[in-house]
Amino acid sequence: MFSELLFWLKCSRYYTLPMTIFSWLIIFLFGLKNNGNVFYGLLSLLGICICHLATNLFDDYNDYKTLKRTLLNGRATLPNTQKGKCEYLLNNSTTTKDVLQTFRTYLLIASLIGVFFIYKQGFETLIFIILGGFIVLMYSFLSNIRLSEFAVGLAYGPLIFCGVYFIMTGELSYIPIILSLPSMILTINLIYTHTFMDYEIDKAEQKKTFIGLFSKEKAIILQSIILALAYISIIVLWTTKIADIKILSALCTIPLAIDLINSEKQHIKGIIPQKKWYHFPFENWENIKENESISFMFRMYQARNLMIYTSCLISIVML
Repeated sequence: MFSELLFWLKCSRYYTLPMTIFSWLIIFLFGLKNNGNVFYGLLSLLGICICHLATNLFDDYNDYKTLKRTLLNGRATLPNTQKGKCEYLLNNSTTTKDVLQTFRTYLLIASLIGVFFIYKQGFETLIFIILGGFIVLMYSFLSNIRLSEFAVGLAYGPLIFCGVYFIMTGELSYIPIILSLPSMILTINLIYTHTFMDYEIDKAEQKKTFIGLFSKEKAIILQSIILALAYISIIVLWTTKIADIKILSALCTIPLAIDLINSEKQHIKGIIPQKKWYHFPFENWENIKENESISFMFRMYQARNLMIYTSCLISIVML
C-alpha cells in the first residue's frame, strides 16, 4: 500500500508541495498569533495539499489526452513537452482510468474535509471551497487561455490566506490578503518561470500563455518587475505594521532573485549555469541530469527555492 501511495504522489508531482506548505505556514503562524485553532489549521493544510496534488494529476491527464503524441523507437512520446511529462502514462505504469480514479479519491477526501469545516465554521466556508474546486477543475483550461498566473495568484493569495485564517479564527479580514503578497507573487513567479521554460513547446502546441504575448527578452524584463513587486510588498508589510522591522530580513533573498533572472538570460543563449553551493535543495539532481530536462529543472528549482527561502524568513518573523 505504501509503495502505491508513493507512486501516486510521484505522479502528482509531490515535489511542488513546498509552494503550498510554505504559503500555508505564514498564515498558520499569523492565525496562531490571533488565537486561531491549531487543529483546524493543520487539517486545512491536508485539504490544501490534496487539492494541489489533484490539480497536478488532472493537468497531466488533460495534457496526455490533448497533446500531440508520436512514436519513437516503438514507444509513445509527447514531443512538445518537457522530458518526463506524463512518463507514468507513456510507459504504461498506469492507465488514464486509474488516474481519473485517483483524482476522484483526492476530491472525495478534500470534500470531506470541506464538509467538516462547513459544519464547524459555517457556510461562509463554502466561498473558499467553491473557489478551490473551480481552480482544481479548471486550471488546465485556464492555463490554455493565458490565465495560469491569475489562477495561481487567486489560489495562493486570497484563497489560502483568507481561507485558512477564517477556518482558524472564524473571522474574515483583509489583512491576510496583504500578508499573502510576497509569497503569492513569488509563487506566480514560479509558474511564470515554468511557462518561460516551456516557451517554444507551448508555441509548437499553439498553447496560449501569458508569456506568449511577449518575446523572451521582454518576458524577462516583466519577470524582473514581478520580482521587484514581491520585495516591495515585503516593505509594505512593515509600513502597514502587519509585521515589525524584522520582516525586512526577507529582502536578503534578493541575490537569489537576481541569480534566477541571470539564469534565464543564459537560457536564451543555450547555457546551463553551473550548480553552486547556494543552489540547494536540488533533489534527485543526478537522476535529473540523466533522465530529464536539466535546463528546465535547474530554473524551476531556482524559482521554487526563492519562494521557499523568502517564505521561511517571513514565517520566522511571524513566530
